[in-house]
Amino acid sequence: MMADLVQNGGRPAGVRDAVIGDIAGIGGRRLAGRDADAESITLLDGTLARGTVLISFERNHRIGRFPVSDRGLEAPTGYLKMPSDIRRVVGFNKGIEAVGVLRGGPLGGSVIAFAEEGFGDKRYHTGWIWPGGFGGEPQMLGLTNIGDFAVTDVASLPDGSLIVLERKFRWLEGVRMRLRLVRGVLVKPGTLLEGETLIEADLGSEIDNMEGLALSRDQRGQTIITLISDNNYNSMLQRNLLLQFALGPEATAKVR
Repeated sequence: MMADLVQNGGRPAGVRDAVIGDIAGIGGRRLAGRDADAESITLLDGTLARGTVLISFERNHRIGRFPVSDRGLEAPTGYLKMPSDIRRVVGFNKGIEAVGVLRGGPLGGSVIAFAEEGFGDKRYHTGWIWPGGFGGEPQMLGLTNIGDFAVTDVASLPDGSLIVLERKFRWLEGVRMRLRLVRGVLVKPGTLLEGETLIEADLGSEIDNMEGLALSRDQRGQTIITLISDNNYNSMLQRNLLLQFALGPEATAKVR
């Protein structure tokens, strides 16, 4: 889906000019079944009006490069090289849930991705980084596991620091979400990242199954964090929510 977000006094108030359609595969064929389980999207280059996005898929694990034009989202022009052991590491339905592009720092332009629940032997979250961008070779890194949350998305600040979105669901606890901040100077192959918790919330707050994350700047130069939930086509129990937060000055200072 593509749409313009309507703002009212700096707050999200609705969407307009929405367009929705299928994601195409190589040659324009319609994706179906295990090929169609898209989980994350991020801008690789250009703009959302004319540029290129990366979309990650689980089950049939891959990350595709999709042009965006005045015709909308077009068929992919290629796929990143996947780690050779990805099926062993992440299993069938816990694949690459989060994908981002480092916007600065020593490895600026590199692609980074995390599995939803691909815990390594030492119970950390498994991730990969493609130094140099789309044509790079995947190299493993990790994120500490705090409380068995699942990683659902990641996005980069201009200096290469990361905001990581996590979600946890248990029948007796309900759903929880967490945002972590990881300094960009620490992001490199072979490292185990930890970061600092920015916010953690449960159903006592207005959250749901939060799975999508994006970062932007408002007219005052503040970093705006936008989150969206996935209701799994289950409108009886879950909601589609769009939330926005401003990154506070204390957190901003920590990434400088």
